Amino acid sequence: MLADTGKPYLFKKSRQSIKGQTLINYIVVSTVFTLLFSSAAAAQFTPEQQAAKDRGIALYKQSDWYDSQPLLQTAAEAGDRQAQYYLGEAIRLSKRYTTMEAKKWYEAAAEQGDLYSMLRLSNKGDLCKYMGTCNEKSGADWRQQALKIAYERAEKGDAEAMTVLYTAGRGLGWLEKAADAGDSYAQNLLANAYNDGYGWFLIPGNREKAVERWFKASAEGGDPEAMFSYANLLYENNGDMKEVAHWLKRSAEGGYIAGVSNYAIRLAHLSDELGYPLDLVKAYGLTYLLSKLEGGGTATENGQRNLLKIAEKMNEQEIQEGIAFAKEWEKTHPPLSYFDPI
Repeated sequence: MLADTGKPYLFKKSRQSIKGQTLINYIVVSTVFTLLFSSAAAAQFTPEQQAAKDRGIALYKQSDWYDSQPLLQTAAEAGDRQAQYYLGEAIRLSKRYTTMEAKKWYEAAAEQGDLYSMLRLSNKGDLCKYMGTCNEKSGADWRQQALKIAYERAEKGDAEAMTVLYTAGRGLGWLEKAADAGDSYAQNLLANAYNDGYGWFLIPGNREKAVERWFKASAEGGDPEAMFSYANLLYENNGDMKEVAHWLKRSAEGGYIAGVSNYAIRLAHLSDELGYPLDLVKAYGLTYLLSKLEGGGTATENGQRNLLKIAEKMNEQEIQEGIAFAKEWEKTHPPLSYFDPI
Protein backbone atom coordinates (compact mmCIF):
# COMPACT_ATOMS: atom_id res chain seq x y z
CA MET A 1 0.00 0.00 0.00
CA LEU A 2 1.24 3.48 -0.80
CA ALA A 3 1.09 6.21 1.80
CA ASP A 4 0.66 9.90 1.05
CA THR A 5 4.43 10.36 0.71
CA GLY A 6 4.57 7.89 -2.15
CA LYS A 7 6.68 5.48 -0.07
CA PRO A 8 5.54 1.92 0.73
CA TYR A 9 4.14 1.45 4.21
CA LEU A 10 2.85 -1.54 6.09
CA PHE A 11 0.59 0.78 8.04
CA LYS A 12 -1.92 3.31 6.75
CA LYS A 13 -1.00 6.96 7.15
CA SER A 14 -4.24 8.93 6.92
CA ARG A 15 -4.47 12.39 5.43
CA GLN A 16 -6.79 15.15 6.49
CA SER A 17 -9.16 17.13 4.30
CA ILE A 18 -11.15 20.36 4.30
CA LYS A 19 -14.88 19.76 3.92
CA GLY A 20 -14.29 16.55 2.06
CA GLN A 21 -11.48 17.84 -0.21
CA THR A 22 -8.04 16.40 0.45
CA LEU A 23 -5.50 18.99 1.54
CA ILE A 24 -1.91 17.88 1.09
CA ASN A 25 0.39 20.55 2.41
CA TYR A 26 3.95 20.14 1.20
CA ILE A 27 5.10 23.47 2.60
CA VAL A 28 8.64 23.14 3.87
CA VAL A 29 8.55 22.62 7.60
CA SER A 30 9.74 24.86 10.37
CA THR A 31 10.61 25.10 14.00
CA VAL A 32 8.65 24.18 17.07
CA PHE A 33 7.73 27.47 18.67
CA THR A 34 8.32 28.59 22.22
CA LEU A 35 5.39 28.66 24.63
CA LEU A 36 6.59 31.77 26.43
CA PHE A 37 4.47 34.90 26.21
CA SER A 38 5.41 38.52 26.68
CA SER A 39 5.30 39.44 30.37
CA ALA A 40 2.30 41.70 29.85
CA ALA A 41 0.28 39.02 28.09
CA ALA A 42 1.27 36.36 30.63
CA ALA A 43 0.03 38.52 33.47
CA GLN A 44 -3.41 38.72 31.89
CA PHE A 45 -3.67 35.09 30.76
CA THR A 46 -6.46 33.30 32.62
CA PRO A 47 -7.07 29.57 33.09
CA GLU A 48 -10.04 29.87 30.72
CA GLN A 49 -7.85 31.44 28.05
CA GLN A 50 -5.22 28.73 28.52
CA ALA A 51 -7.88 26.03 28.19
CA ALA A 52 -9.21 27.68 25.02
CA LYS A 53 -5.70 27.83 23.58
CA ASP A 54 -4.97 24.19 24.36
CA ARG A 55 -8.24 22.99 22.88
CA GLY A 56 -7.89 25.27 19.87
CA ILE A 57 -4.42 23.96 19.06
CA ALA A 58 -5.61 20.37 19.53
CA LEU A 59 -8.43 20.91 17.03
CA TYR A 60 -6.06 22.64 14.63
CA LYS A 61 -3.71 19.66 14.75
CA GLN A 62 -6.68 17.43 13.89
CA SER A 63 -7.21 19.59 10.78
CA ASP A 64 -10.36 21.18 12.17
CA TRP A 65 -9.52 24.60 10.79
CA TYR A 66 -13.02 25.94 11.51
CA ASP A 67 -13.90 24.98 15.08
CA SER A 68 -10.39 25.82 16.24
CA GLN A 69 -10.66 29.48 15.27
CA PRO A 70 -12.93 30.91 18.01
CA LEU A 71 -10.92 29.08 20.67
CA LEU A 72 -7.60 30.27 19.30
CA GLN A 73 -8.94 33.79 19.00
CA THR A 74 -9.66 33.86 22.73
CA ALA A 75 -5.98 33.28 23.49
CA ALA A 76 -4.73 35.33 20.54
CA GLU A 77 -6.61 38.40 21.71
CA ALA A 78 -4.97 37.98 25.12
CA GLY A 79 -1.59 38.34 23.41
CA ASP A 80 -0.43 34.73 23.15
CA ARG A 81 1.85 34.58 20.12
CA GLN A 82 1.55 30.82 19.60
CA ALA A 83 -2.24 31.12 19.46
CA GLN A 84 -1.85 34.08 17.10
CA TYR A 85 0.27 32.01 14.73
CA TYR A 86 -2.09 29.02 14.78
CA LEU A 87 -5.10 31.28 14.30
CA GLY A 88 -3.45 32.82 11.25
CA GLU A 89 -2.79 29.31 9.93
CA ALA A 90 -6.34 28.12 10.59
CA ILE A 91 -7.77 31.10 8.72
CA ARG A 92 -5.32 30.71 5.85
CA LEU A 93 -5.97 26.99 5.46
CA SER A 94 -9.74 27.36 5.62
CA LYS A 95 -9.68 30.16 3.01
CA ARG A 96 -6.79 28.70 0.95
CA TYR A 97 -4.79 31.94 1.08
CA THR A 98 -3.58 34.57 3.54
CA THR A 99 -6.52 36.87 4.11
CA MET A 100 -6.26 40.26 5.79
CA GLU A 101 -7.46 38.66 9.03
CA ALA A 102 -4.83 35.91 8.82
CA LYS A 103 -2.17 38.51 8.04
CA LYS A 104 -3.18 40.51 11.11
CA TRP A 105 -2.53 37.54 13.40
CA TYR A 106 0.73 36.57 11.68
CA GLU A 107 1.94 40.13 12.15
CA ALA A 108 0.89 40.13 15.81
CA ALA A 109 2.91 36.96 16.41
CA ALA A 110 5.83 38.15 14.29
CA GLU A 111 6.04 41.37 16.27
CA GLN A 112 6.56 39.21 19.35
CA GLY A 113 9.43 37.37 17.68
CA ASP A 114 7.67 34.35 16.14
CA LEU A 115 10.04 33.33 13.34
CA TYR A 116 7.63 31.12 11.44
CA SER A 117 5.06 33.90 11.30
CA MET A 118 7.75 36.10 9.79
CA LEU A 119 8.48 33.47 7.16
CA ARG A 120 4.78 32.99 6.45
CA LEU A 121 4.44 36.73 5.83
CA SER A 122 7.27 36.45 3.29
CA ASN A 123 5.89 33.40 1.46
CA LYS A 124 6.02 34.16 -2.27
CA GLY A 125 3.83 31.19 -3.18
CA ASP A 126 0.74 32.45 -1.37
CA LEU A 127 -2.33 33.43 -3.38
CA CYS A 128 -2.58 36.59 -1.28
CA LYS A 129 -0.46 38.44 -3.84
CA TYR A 130 -3.25 37.92 -6.38
CA MET A 131 -5.95 38.77 -3.84
CA GLY A 132 -4.24 42.00 -2.80
CA THR A 133 -3.92 41.04 0.87
CA CYS A 134 -0.14 40.87 1.15
CA ASN A 135 2.74 43.15 0.28
CA GLU A 136 5.91 41.80 -1.37
CA LYS A 137 8.13 44.53 0.05
CA SER A 138 6.99 44.05 3.64
CA GLY A 139 7.31 40.30 3.12
CA ALA A 140 10.96 40.71 2.18
CA ASP A 141 11.51 42.80 5.30
CA TRP A 142 9.98 40.08 7.49
CA ARG A 143 12.16 37.43 5.88
CA GLN A 144 15.29 39.46 6.48
CA GLN A 145 14.28 39.92 10.13
CA ALA A 146 13.58 36.19 10.54
CA LEU A 147 16.97 35.23 9.09
CA LYS A 148 18.81 37.78 11.21
CA ILE A 149 17.28 36.47 14.44
CA ALA A 150 17.61 32.83 13.43
CA TYR A 151 21.31 33.17 12.58
CA GLU A 152 21.98 34.88 15.91
CA ARG A 153 20.21 32.16 17.84
CA ALA A 154 21.64 29.30 15.79
CA GLU A 155 25.20 30.50 16.36
CA LYS A 156 24.47 30.19 20.09
CA GLY A 157 23.42 26.57 19.65
CA ASP A 158 19.64 26.99 19.39
CA ALA A 159 18.39 23.89 17.53
CA GLU A 160 15.00 25.43 16.78
CA ALA A 161 16.67 28.38 15.07
CA MET A 162 18.77 25.94 13.03
CA THR A 163 15.57 24.30 11.82
CA VAL A 164 14.19 27.71 10.88
CA LEU A 165 17.24 28.31 8.70
CA TYR A 166 16.67 24.98 6.98
CA THR A 167 13.06 25.96 6.47
CA ALA A 168 14.15 29.26 4.95
CA GLY A 169 16.24 27.42 2.37
CA ARG A 170 19.62 27.98 4.00
CA GLY A 171 20.69 24.39 3.47
CA LEU A 172 20.26 20.87 4.79
CA GLY A 173 23.36 21.38 6.91
CA TRP A 174 21.38 23.44 9.41
CA LEU A 175 18.86 20.63 9.87
CA GLU A 176 21.73 18.17 10.33
CA LYS A 177 23.17 20.43 13.02
CA ALA A 178 19.79 20.60 14.77
CA ALA A 179 19.51 16.81 14.66
CA ASP A 180 23.06 16.42 16.00
CA ALA A 181 22.08 18.77 18.84
CA GLY A 182 19.47 16.21 19.93
CA ASP A 183 16.27 17.90 18.77
CA SER A 184 13.78 15.06 18.14
CA TYR A 185 11.63 17.18 15.83
CA ALA A 186 14.65 17.99 13.64
CA GLN A 187 15.75 14.34 13.75
CA ASN A 188 12.40 13.22 12.34
CA LEU A 189 12.56 15.90 9.63
CA LEU A 190 16.07 14.85 8.72
CA ALA A 191 15.13 11.17 8.47
CA ASN A 192 12.29 12.08 6.13
CA ALA A 193 14.56 14.38 4.09
CA TYR A 194 17.13 11.62 3.63
CA ASN A 195 14.35 9.16 2.84
CA ASP A 196 13.13 11.55 0.12
CA GLY A 197 16.56 11.63 -1.51
CA TYR A 198 18.12 14.76 -0.03
CA GLY A 199 21.76 14.80 1.02
CA TRP A 200 24.81 13.01 -0.42
CA PHE A 201 25.79 9.44 0.41
CA LEU A 202 28.70 8.02 -1.59
CA ILE A 203 28.76 4.53 -0.04
CA PRO A 204 25.78 2.29 -0.97
CA GLY A 205 23.54 1.59 1.98
CA ASN A 206 24.62 4.59 4.04
CA ARG A 207 21.46 6.55 3.20
CA GLU A 208 19.27 3.73 4.52
CA LYS A 209 21.40 3.49 7.66
CA ALA A 210 21.07 7.23 8.24
CA VAL A 211 17.30 7.13 7.78
CA GLU A 212 17.01 4.34 10.34
CA ARG A 213 19.41 6.06 12.73
CA TRP A 214 17.49 9.32 12.79
CA PHE A 215 14.03 7.77 12.94
CA LYS A 216 15.22 5.72 15.90
CA ALA A 217 16.81 8.73 17.61
CA SER A 218 13.66 10.79 17.13
CA ALA A 219 11.45 7.95 18.35
CA GLU A 220 13.58 7.51 21.45
CA GLY A 221 13.41 11.29 21.92
CA GLY A 222 9.61 11.12 22.11
CA ASP A 223 8.32 12.03 18.63
CA PRO A 224 5.14 9.94 18.03
CA GLU A 225 5.28 10.25 14.25
CA ALA A 226 8.89 9.05 14.23
CA MET A 227 7.85 6.11 16.42
CA PHE A 228 5.37 5.11 13.73
CA SER A 229 7.88 5.57 10.91
CA TYR A 230 10.53 3.61 12.78
CA ALA A 231 8.08 0.76 13.45
CA ASN A 232 7.23 0.64 9.77
CA LEU A 233 10.89 0.71 8.77
CA LEU A 234 11.66 -2.20 11.08
CA TYR A 235 8.80 -4.18 9.60
CA GLU A 236 9.86 -3.50 6.02
CA ASN A 237 13.40 -4.60 6.91
CA ASN A 238 12.15 -7.81 8.54
CA GLY A 239 13.15 -6.57 11.98
CA ASP A 240 12.08 -7.79 15.39
CA MET A 241 8.26 -7.87 15.42
CA LYS A 242 8.25 -7.30 19.19
CA GLU A 243 10.08 -4.03 18.61
CA VAL A 244 7.65 -3.11 15.81
CA ALA A 245 4.75 -3.75 18.19
CA HIS A 246 6.44 -1.72 20.91
CA TRP A 247 6.91 1.39 18.78
CA LEU A 248 3.47 1.20 17.20
CA LYS A 249 1.93 1.10 20.67
CA ARG A 250 4.09 4.01 21.80
CA SER A 251 3.05 6.01 18.73
CA ALA A 252 -0.62 5.43 19.54
CA GLU A 253 -0.09 6.40 23.17
CA GLY A 254 1.54 9.63 21.96
CA GLY A 255 -1.58 10.54 20.00
CA TYR A 256 -0.37 10.08 16.43
CA ILE A 257 -3.54 9.42 14.44
CA ALA A 258 -2.01 6.87 12.06
CA GLY A 259 -0.50 5.07 15.05
CA VAL A 260 -3.83 4.96 16.88
CA SER A 261 -5.63 3.65 13.80
CA ASN A 262 -3.15 0.87 13.09
CA TYR A 263 -2.78 -0.11 16.74
CA ALA A 264 -6.57 -0.43 17.08
CA ILE A 265 -6.83 -2.56 13.93
CA ARG A 266 -4.35 -5.01 15.37
CA LEU A 267 -5.92 -5.08 18.82
CA ALA A 268 -9.16 -6.08 17.11
CA HIS A 269 -7.30 -8.72 15.07
CA LEU A 270 -8.55 -7.24 11.83
CA SER A 271 -4.85 -7.72 11.16
CA ASP A 272 -2.88 -9.51 13.88
CA GLU A 273 0.63 -10.15 12.58
CA LEU A 274 2.19 -8.23 15.50
CA GLY A 275 0.94 -10.59 18.17
CA TYR A 276 -1.13 -8.24 20.33
CA PRO A 277 -3.69 -10.04 22.53
CA LEU A 278 -7.27 -9.57 21.32
CA ASP A 279 -8.77 -6.51 23.07
CA LEU A 280 -12.03 -5.51 21.40
CA VAL A 281 -12.99 -2.97 24.07
CA LYS A 282 -9.75 -1.03 23.68
CA ALA A 283 -9.84 -1.38 19.89
CA TYR A 284 -13.40 -0.07 19.77
CA GLY A 285 -12.60 2.83 22.09
CA LEU A 286 -9.61 4.01 20.07
CA THR A 287 -11.47 3.64 16.79
CA TYR A 288 -14.44 5.46 18.30
CA LEU A 289 -12.16 8.47 18.95
CA LEU A 290 -11.01 8.45 15.33
CA SER A 291 -14.58 8.24 14.07
CA LYS A 292 -15.45 11.44 15.97
CA LEU A 293 -12.70 13.62 14.51
CA GLU A 294 -14.19 16.82 13.11
CA GLY A 295 -11.41 17.61 10.65
CA GLY A 296 -12.69 15.10 8.14
CA GLY A 297 -10.53 13.05 5.81
CA THR A 298 -9.65 9.39 5.58
CA ALA A 299 -8.87 9.00 9.29
CA THR A 300 -12.49 9.76 10.16
CA GLU A 301 -13.87 7.74 7.26
CA ASN A 302 -11.71 4.71 8.03
CA GLY A 303 -12.52 5.05 11.72
CA GLN A 304 -16.24 4.92 11.05
CA ARG A 305 -15.82 1.96 8.72
CA ASN A 306 -13.56 0.01 11.11
CA LEU A 307 -15.87 0.80 14.02
CA LEU A 308 -18.62 -1.18 12.33
CA LYS A 309 -16.28 -4.11 11.69
CA ILE A 310 -15.15 -4.21 15.31
CA ALA A 311 -18.72 -3.82 16.60
CA GLU A 312 -19.72 -6.98 14.72
CA LYS A 313 -17.56 -8.95 17.16
CA MET A 314 -19.02 -7.31 20.28
CA ASN A 315 -22.18 -7.24 22.36
CA GLU A 316 -23.86 -4.02 23.52
CA GLN A 317 -22.24 -4.05 26.95
CA GLU A 318 -18.78 -4.36 25.43
CA ILE A 319 -19.51 -1.49 23.06
CA GLN A 320 -20.49 0.73 25.98
CA GLU A 321 -17.29 -0.30 27.74
CA GLY A 322 -15.40 0.73 24.61
CA ILE A 323 -16.97 4.18 24.64
CA ALA A 324 -16.12 4.54 28.34
CA PHE A 325 -12.55 3.51 27.56
CA ALA A 326 -12.37 6.20 24.87
CA LYS A 327 -13.43 8.90 27.33
CA GLU A 328 -10.86 7.76 29.86
CA TRP A 329 -8.13 7.61 27.21
CA GLU A 330 -8.82 11.25 26.28
CA LYS A 331 -8.25 12.27 29.90
CA THR A 332 -4.95 10.43 30.28
CA HIS A 333 -3.27 10.77 26.86
CA PRO A 334 -2.26 13.62 24.54
CA PRO A 335 -4.91 14.82 22.07
CA LEU A 336 -5.02 12.99 18.75
CA SER A 337 -2.91 14.73 16.14
CA TYR A 338 -1.71 14.34 12.56
CA PHE A 339 1.61 15.84 13.69
CA ASP A 340 1.88 17.72 10.44
CA PRO A 341 5.02 19.88 10.30
CA ILE A 342 4.58 23.35 11.73
